[in-house]
Amino acid sequence: MKRPSPVTDPAAEAFRERLVSQVWRVVHTDPADGPWNMAVDEGLLEAAGREVAPPTLRFYAWRPPAVSLGRFQDSGGVDLDYARARGWDVVRRPTGGRGVLHQHEVTYSLTLPPSLVAGVGVRTSYAVLTAGLHAGLRSLLGASFTPEEGAAAPACERGAGVANCFALASECDTLVPEGKLVGSAQVRRAGALLQHGSILLDAEPLAWTALFGSPGRLVTLRQILGGAPEPRRVAEAVTEGFRSLGVRVAEGTLSAQEAAV
Repeated sequence: MKRPSPVTDPAAEAFRERLVSQVWRVVHTDPADGPWNMAVDEGLLEAAGREVAPPTLRFYAWRPPAVSLGRFQDSGGVDLDYARARGWDVVRRPTGGRGVLHQHEVTYSLTLPPSLVAGVGVRTSYAVLTAGLHAGLRSLLGASFTPEEGAAAPACERGAGVANCFALASECDTLVPEGKLVGSAQVRRAGALLQHGSILLDAEPLAWTALFGSPGRLVTLRQILGGAPEPRRVAEAVTEGFRSLGVRVAEGTLSAQEAAV
């Protein structure tokens, strides 16, 4: 099944119209450890569910690197001892999917309140939100950016027994001819939506192999561009991608309550 077109699908168009009805807050947080990063995304989702926080697009990084497991993922097939020996965090994400090594990347998270989600289907929401993400990546990579269709698995849950998110291809992901550049996933709670994902700047394939048995299909911006761009440049490109959908954005910060996790 192909992604519904944000242009021709009425549900997608209605969703897009809701998205542009409010100003999104764009937040850049300093690199932080895995538990703090996941707690902030959880807090943003909870606040969105209570309609007490605006739509929020957050960009962040991980220090130290971390291995995140999907919400329902069994840890079998992941060498957690290797991660701990490297001094890396091991955390569980609120979203589904498979394991990710967060090492050289820009992570984005997008939280939307129920008033904007309004029960839109998973595939439709992926189609619209991924269109914004891809518009930003196209501005960064140029006309050579030609994303491919993923598999028809809306929740990034295909591949029983596969531990590595970047070994799978689903419609929530960003696939290019060279491989998988971005892995994304969603969760819904109290009518609110959280989508987050990893945009790979660079990678240590031997570490992915040690953790998951192989590096999967991962490809990085360094490989495509010949050098890793600055994280801020990537974040700004993604932000502009959502602006191209008509979204209004304003730079902001986490509230004291959101940051006190």
